[in-house]
Amino acid sequence: MERNRQGAHRRQRGRHGRARRGWMLSILQLLLLLLAGAPGWAAPAAPGVPDRGLAFGPAPAWVEPQAVPLDAVAPAEGLSGGEHYLLADEQVRVVGTQQTDYHHVAVRAVNERGVEEAANVQIRFDPSYQTLTIHRIEVRRAGRTVFSVPAGGVKLLQREASLESLIFDGRLTAHVALQNVRVGDVVETVYSRQGHNPVFGGRQFGSFDLEWGVPVARLHARLLWPQGRPLYWKLHNGAQAARVADNGSELDHRWQMRDVPARVVDANSPGWFDPYVWVEWGEFQGWADVARWAQPLYRLPEGALPALDREVARIAAQSADPEQRLLAALRFVQGEVRYLGIEMGVNSHAPHAPAEVLQRRFGDCKDKTLLSLALLQRLGIPARPALVNTRLREATADRLPTPWAFNHVIVQADLGDRRVWLDPTRTPQAGKGLDQWVQADFGRALIVDAATRELVPMAGPQARTLRRELRAVLDASAGFDQPATLTVTTLAHGESAEQLREALATTARNDLQKQYLDFYAASYPGLAVDQPYMVRDDRNANTVELVEHYRMPSYWKRDEKRSRWNGELEVPDLMEWLRRPQAVNRQGPLALRHPVDFTLVSEFRLPGQWDVKPDRIAVEDPAFEMRREEAWKDGNVLVLTDHYRSRSNHVPAAEVPRYVAQLEKARAGINYSLYHADAAASQATAPAAPARAPGADSPHWLPLLTGVAALGGLGLLARRLYRWDPEPAPLPPGGVAATAIGGWLWLPALGLIATPFHAGKVLMEALPALTVEGWTLLSRPGSAAYHPMLAPTVLVESILNLAIACGALLLLWLMAKRRSSLPRLYIAWWMLVFAALLCDAVAFNLIPSLKGQWTDKQIGEAVRSAVFGAIWISYFLRSERVRRTFVNRLESAAVPPAAPVAPAADPQSASSLTA
Repeated sequence: MERNRQGAHRRQRGRHGRARRGWMLSILQLLLLLLAGAPGWAAPAAPGVPDRGLAFGPAPAWVEPQAVPLDAVAPAEGLSGGEHYLLADEQVRVVGTQQTDYHHVAVRAVNERGVEEAANVQIRFDPSYQTLTIHRIEVRRAGRTVFSVPAGGVKLLQREASLESLIFDGRLTAHVALQNVRVGDVVETVYSRQGHNPVFGGRQFGSFDLEWGVPVARLHARLLWPQGRPLYWKLHNGAQAARVADNGSELDHRWQMRDVPARVVDANSPGWFDPYVWVEWGEFQGWADVARWAQPLYRLPEGALPALDREVARIAAQSADPEQRLLAALRFVQGEVRYLGIEMGVNSHAPHAPAEVLQRRFGDCKDKTLLSLALLQRLGIPARPALVNTRLREATADRLPTPWAFNHVIVQADLGDRRVWLDPTRTPQAGKGLDQWVQADFGRALIVDAATRELVPMAGPQARTLRRELRAVLDASAGFDQPATLTVTTLAHGESAEQLREALATTARNDLQKQYLDFYAASYPGLAVDQPYMVRDDRNANTVELVEHYRMPSYWKRDEKRSRWNGELEVPDLMEWLRRPQAVNRQGPLALRHPVDFTLVSEFRLPGQWDVKPDRIAVEDPAFEMRREEAWKDGNVLVLTDHYRSRSNHVPAAEVPRYVAQLEKARAGINYSLYHADAAASQATAPAAPARAPGADSPHWLPLLTGVAALGGLGLLARRLYRWDPEPAPLPPGGVAATAIGGWLWLPALGLIATPFHAGKVLMEALPALTVEGWTLLSRPGSAAYHPMLAPTVLVESILNLAIACGALLLLWLMAKRRSSLPRLYIAWWMLVFAALLCDAVAFNLIPSLKGQWTDKQIGEAVRSAVFGAIWISYFLRSERVRRTFVNRLESAAVPPAAPVAPAADPQSASSLTA
């Protein structure tokens, strides 16, 4: 029974087999394998034969049965496959070198799909070291049992779950197809497995899932562990420690949880991302213990091995250079020993003998690694196995030290003081020397060596950088109504070259040509193959050059309404790296391909002469950077040089909106349109119109008219406010009117002076969005940047900034005149600022493309502005200095200073922040 737990640790337990896709083995191949009598392989017995490790019986006496909460109500959300899990009970007991795990699962079918799932019961086990005891499988309806599976009702099947990856593990599946299951029925499956793989030398370890991909009404986990025997724990994602009871000879560790909600993991999450609550347990104290456990498994053979020695002699005769010998040995294993894993019993982790692997010419990563080590040892090259996890990578260090932390093994070799990492399971690699080879990098590795204490870093991301250079030449120079050609040259280096070489070797030429044609035809309709693609493979430099030739009836599109020819400059290869993720609202990080170094040079050969100013584009994000350079040659050749480089292998969930906004910015920036009017088209030497769409950089009429109207309205409002002439606030008893601005009033004055410059800067930054091209992207449904609130928000923000700037200028003039209207207008102006801040906050939180720009820095600036505003409003309401300063009227003379109460007193001596 598989749990719906995406990314769960159970999916990568106890297998060093290479995690890769392979071809499905044909029936003929299986028969040949059986007839050949491959070691450790046995044909399945007839279904139901008890000597295959299957039995029926009562539950062990140490098990504490858990009641099924039949009254549990299915939650409205989180159900998967129409099933509601009522009980998930797992109890494990360790005695000596043996382990027994007991399971009791009860699931209710809530709809027809759930009936299909619940009625199909499957239990997997390994008969080479485990026995499966089924305690009961029954169907309950309305609280009573309506059907129980009899002892002969279970069939044993040999379903190789990893067959597609060319791995045979020999595990059996006890299968029951229940009859007469209906919606609302509860299916209970209770069984236990006893035994532990002897390859682990009696060392016990395991884990408990405390959260699933579906809701669970009641979850119970229990571990009985011998008293006094060391036990180590690792709690993941907030898992609570177990309640521990002393039962005398055993310690009873227990978790009990109710109404556990589903944990759903977003698609396209990194392989290392595992948000589920779970715990690991085991008796390996540290990584050094795991390394010592693995050492005997990879002990090199001694004595003469004729077949192996012949290969060693052949390699040694070719070169005395240790580097060349190392590469030759690895190439032999990569090319002459095909990948096939027979991982039954102890061979789940123990490799087969090198002589056996060499004789049958197939093996998995363990077999290939040990064979490589045997060759290198006899060639005098120090080397050792290294355990890695292809999915967890650097996150392997966060796991409890156990053999389950790894799913792959490779070779780590020494060449002088240089440490190299090589994977014998890769397809034969190219490269004259190690500088051209793609070294293996899975983040962290455990070197199987007596001196090992911790995981160590590997070759580093630079060893597997996907570096590709592409040059696309579109020749439309023959004329606007003439055919055009497209030539695409791809130069792949290192890892990228190996991927391209693999595609060329495993895909039919016609199929690959069609894939390439379809890709470019999406950008250039009518495209056809002009001649088959050509390949130049430089295996010494480990580069592959692929040249494609296409033709099209016409590149230019006729616009009769405007009497001109239009051309779209598209860069589909670059757009692939700037593709928007399907889901923006995520709970977990978004996985990205990293490291990537992609350069695209697009050359457009055009008819006639063109006079266009080159542009530059630069978009930088924590996850990527993209730069474009434009250049013109001979007046009719446009060269666009685009460089995309990744910076991270993932984007945190909270930053995905920002990342998407940056992608949209990059995509919008590289859109390019050419047009040529008829008058220019008829004369090859006539100057061309701008390369951008007509008037693309001109102001759009709607924001332009809105801005003009706003300025006019603000001017009229400023005139009326200037003429507003209220009575000044009464002076305090004995108070004297001030003759000039002084004290704390200089601070708001300085703030008003800076405001127009800040508002002007904001308006200048918004100008690209107010052009024809920018406004069209914002306001046209279906465009990359469209959101129904975005265009109105831009207009409102622009008007508010204009109002704030104009208001600041008016306030400065009134302050200089010490007008009586200033205090109340200043408070009203701050209310306008508060409205602008509120508008910002709402827009940034409701519009996805802006959400990522609402950074901590901007939030801090908004909060500071609000705090300062509150302080100055309070000051202008309460300050005696304000009342003594702003006393002048528009239509009357200034109020004469009153006589001082005490001649010796300084009018400003009593001033303070609030006085």
